[in-house]
Amino acid sequence: MALDVVKQLIDIEREGEDLVKKANALAIEIQKTAKEQAEQIIQEAKKKSEEYYVSTLQKYEEEAKVESMPIIENNKKEIERLKNIPEDLLARSVNMVIERIVNSMAIVKMNRLVLAAPIDQRDEILDLLQEKQCVQLIDLKEKFQEVEGVGFFSEAKTLSQTEMDYNHIKFAYEFLKQYDTVKEGLFTKRDILSKKQFDNLESLIDWKDIYFQCKEIEEELNHNKNKKAKMVSLLEQYGQWSSLDVCDDELAKLKNVAYFIGTIGKKYEAQLYETLTEKFKDIYLEKIAEKQQDVNIIILSHIDNKNEIADILKTYGFVRISLELNKTPVKQMEELRLEIDALDSEAEEFKSRASGLAANTKDIEKIYDYILTKVERERAISNLVKTKKSFILEGWITEENKNKLAKAIENRFKDVYFSFEEPVEDENPPIVLKNNVIAEPFEVVTSMYALPTPKEVDPTPLLTPFFLIFFGMMAADIGYGLVLFILTFFALKKMDLEGDLRKIVKLVMYCSIPTIFFGWMYGGFFGGIIPIKPLWIDPVQEPMQVLVASIALGLVHLYVGLGVKAYQLIKSGKILDAFFDVGSWYMLLSGAIWMFLGGGSAAKILAIAGAAIILLTAGRENKSIVGKFFGGVYGLYGVTGYIGDALSYARLLALGLASGLIGWSFNLLIGLFSGPVVYIAGPIIFLAGHTFNLAIGTLGTFVHTSRLQYLEFFGKFYEGGGKTFQPLKISNKFIKVNTEV
Repeated sequence: MALDVVKQLIDIEREGEDLVKKANALAIEIQKTAKEQAEQIIQEAKKKSEEYYVSTLQKYEEEAKVESMPIIENNKKEIERLKNIPEDLLARSVNMVIERIVNSMAIVKMNRLVLAAPIDQRDEILDLLQEKQCVQLIDLKEKFQEVEGVGFFSEAKTLSQTEMDYNHIKFAYEFLKQYDTVKEGLFTKRDILSKKQFDNLESLIDWKDIYFQCKEIEEELNHNKNKKAKMVSLLEQYGQWSSLDVCDDELAKLKNVAYFIGTIGKKYEAQLYETLTEKFKDIYLEKIAEKQQDVNIIILSHIDNKNEIADILKTYGFVRISLELNKTPVKQMEELRLEIDALDSEAEEFKSRASGLAANTKDIEKIYDYILTKVERERAISNLVKTKKSFILEGWITEENKNKLAKAIENRFKDVYFSFEEPVEDENPPIVLKNNVIAEPFEVVTSMYALPTPKEVDPTPLLTPFFLIFFGMMAADIGYGLVLFILTFFALKKMDLEGDLRKIVKLVMYCSIPTIFFGWMYGGFFGGIIPIKPLWIDPVQEPMQVLVASIALGLVHLYVGLGVKAYQLIKSGKILDAFFDVGSWYMLLSGAIWMFLGGGSAAKILAIAGAAIILLTAGRENKSIVGKFFGGVYGLYGVTGYIGDALSYARLLALGLASGLIGWSFNLLIGLFSGPVVYIAGPIIFLAGHTFNLAIGTLGTFVHTSRLQYLEFFGKFYEGGGKTFQPLKISNKFIKVNTEV
């Protein structure tokens, strides 16, 4: 463990250089002595082994001759037939089959990497781990929190600066993407760089200058946008006063006239008019405009009445206009429109600059991945611990990758100690699934539910055949299957897909094959647009037979799930539990099915025996007798769950019928047209209708097929809860880095 390594490193560092020199001298002496002794031992061993080999060979040759003579005489013909077959062929074949079966449905074995090295090699080693992309680092802070002589790396400033660079490059990318006229298509593939090219990106691309230009343009555009918004708002406000044909400058020339321009509530308009006209003879009041509940007005009066009129207006909630009226509203609006046009021209210039900068989008994408990779590497430093001169890391690595990593470390570094250890019993290392080429895409189905824990069985290869069959029965159309196969095959060949997305596309391609098969069995081709004789049955005419077949398949599915549960219990040494919790249900369910098929008394005995075992053992973990009894009753009540589970498989019929009948209805709709119209409307309805049915049907089929796995199948044996393996790796959002060169 890393703790032991750390303690040893601290002790070694305290001993000093003198101890190192003594150790070197002693090592040379031991090496010399050991070499001499080894050569002597080898010579003696060779001599003894040769003598023993000769004597033993002679002895066994004599014995073999005596013992084999009768056998050879009696089996000459058989020996002739087998003499050209290698004697270990059968054993090797059996071992090979077993190995392939195990390897095709396994959770990849994990090892713990413990590594100690000089501090000055820290960044290079992390770079190597990131390049190999096969180690998930373990946070050691908690483990070494109270260990004397151990410290932690404080890289806050460096990480903060790198994260700031990441935010800047992210901004530059998102900004330029808006103005990039070169749009990437579905089939555009990412650029591939060597590791050396990737490491030199920052020195080759002046991304900071591009960022500052982007920032400047964005600030100018925002300023322009805000200014324009104010202008537009003013234009709208002046528009409400467009009927006012005087301005402040003109009214100010009237020395003996007071004027009031503003807004009053519509409900006070008549009352205000009446009050002012009754009290003042020389007064002028005009309504300029009306908007919702307000009225824009202008009032002219003698200067002597100014204060009195102002007091009256205040009582009616009069609000003076806040706009500048040094010119008439119409002229103000003309000037505002000119300013808005000038701002639009200015914005277009900025956008033109941004479009020119967008030619650097590809370079920015590369730097984006480079800096994100750098951020992840610097974040990883917080997982390490250090002594005065060394640093220590721990991480998870798959067993198949440890030799490759060991070789890479030995080739690049000299003063590095590392070891690989098995996880201890109470540890839960991250999970990597490894399946054969058929089952691999269906790992997505498993991971969407939950990854298995290290002690569980990977259910992926078990669910694969059922997923294919169920999907095919629910989709069941030759035409739809052919379309799915062509589209997914083309996508896999032409599109740059990887990870779970590639697995999903491959899964749909695999599922298209049973879709075609069951389409042939049911006689379905684009909803029956071309009549095809079913190889098995027409589900519309004889749905009950398909229903029976669906439930029968469902029972097989449930039995397999129970079988996996029994396997897990036996593997953990709980053989009796396997019999009580699984064997009893096999007896009850098999007996009940046998009775339904007319099995007679033997079937009844089998079912009753299974029920009795469940009743007596389902509550065995409870302490009291009452608890055991009611636990058994509740366990036996679980038979209703199995009935519900079995009936759930009726959806294999229901969705198959639904998809086929929807397609059939579109074909029927086409048949309602006649004459030239059918040649126009027909293809449109066919393409639109069947595309819709294919999309909705495929999605629904996937969801319901997954549901049968998650509830009915996984519910019998699977818990999940494994952690995803997340190795330190190079970001490849926009580019690929070839680390094999």
